[in-house]
Amino acid sequence: MTANQVGVNLGKGFADPYMPYLAISLGATPAQLGWLQAFVNLFPAVMQVPWGKLSDFFGRRIPFLIVGGVLSFALYFFMVGAMDAWQLTILVAIQMFVGSMMIPTWSALVGDVTTVKNRGSVMGKFFAASSLASLIGTLLAGALIPEAGTIMQRFSIPFFIAGASGIVGSLILYQIYETKRRLYASPRTLFKFGLRSFIFISDLKENVYFRNLVVLNTTFNFIMSIIWPILMLTYVEVLHATALEIGVMAVISTGATLFFQTKVGKLLDVIGPMPQILISRLAFISVPIVYALATQVWHIYALNAALGFASAMANVAFFAYILDVAPEEKKGEYFAVYNTLIGVATFFGSIIGGYLALYFLDYFGGDWVLGLGMVYAVSAVGRAACALWFFKLRDPVKYPDTLTGVTKKALKRWRESRWSPIR
Repeated sequence: MTANQVGVNLGKGFADPYMPYLAISLGATPAQLGWLQAFVNLFPAVMQVPWGKLSDFFGRRIPFLIVGGVLSFALYFFMVGAMDAWQLTILVAIQMFVGSMMIPTWSALVGDVTTVKNRGSVMGKFFAASSLASLIGTLLAGALIPEAGTIMQRFSIPFFIAGASGIVGSLILYQIYETKRRLYASPRTLFKFGLRSFIFISDLKENVYFRNLVVLNTTFNFIMSIIWPILMLTYVEVLHATALEIGVMAVISTGATLFFQTKVGKLLDVIGPMPQILISRLAFISVPIVYALATQVWHIYALNAALGFASAMANVAFFAYILDVAPEEKKGEYFAVYNTLIGVATFFGSIIGGYLALYFLDYFGGDWVLGLGMVYAVSAVGRAACALWFFKLRDPVKYPDTLTGVTKKALKRWRESRWSPIR
């Protein structure tokens, strides 16, 4: 499983951070960037409910991961041939749609092979391996993309490497043994399953913990996604960053997250996900503020480095919280419902953000700093208001200690070691 995550995320690292850069090189407007980001948000999620339920229905994960991985990564080969931003957007939408089968089945597979006692540590290791692979891919791609030349000349090498790496990483999963089960069901059974696959409101009604998490984080992600389409515009039009500098931004973000990943995973096993959820939500209020005020590339470098701790917490905390509240037989379905609603919210958020940027840029006469700054201001206020709601969220699982208790013990050990006599 680790080899799969390395191959898949190495491929994503080579291409995904530069997708908006490719779109801008094709002449994308802020509104088109909003649609591109919207499809990136929506299509990995739109089929997760049926894919997650189908995975639970058959009790199989590997076939979904292999098929989804091979088909979605093959589409990188075609993206460098896109004639304009809309063609690229369509290819990305298809890729996200096909790849959606991988997300809930991977999450459920992790749940199958872990327990409550080791879940945080195992997830931390998986996230660390995938983050390191993504970091390497992003840095190499940034160095490979020249500042001049045709689209094919500039982007073909990293995008072709991305496709090949992801396909190989997906095929590696053939080596994992899954209990063989009969994959046949009567047409009537499959028909009933198909109807139920798109009806997931019952999961929200039956579990108040899950419902509260979905409502809170869906709202927060909607507000966050408003600025996602314009981040690359800030890099290119305000900070005048090169491809390598854009890659370094992503590398610093991934590297900082990687540094803290295993540490917060171990901490989660002790205190549970709730303290880490709260810290991550409060920390992300700073993102639009810094982007609005940034005048040099190193400002973004510093922000990404500082956010590593919060990003690492978010990676494992929400994942663990869903595993804590999901019934054993519905792990895949719960992840699918959660990811689908997040995807729908960020789909609309990104579209709104793109058109807001277009409106404010027109209002301020094409001034990039003021036009984009107004969108960042909207996001900052919304994030601050929504983050306070997370204090109402509760974890139904009791963990060995609390964040306050761990902090007090750490301070006590530090004081004792500081004042202990030298012998």
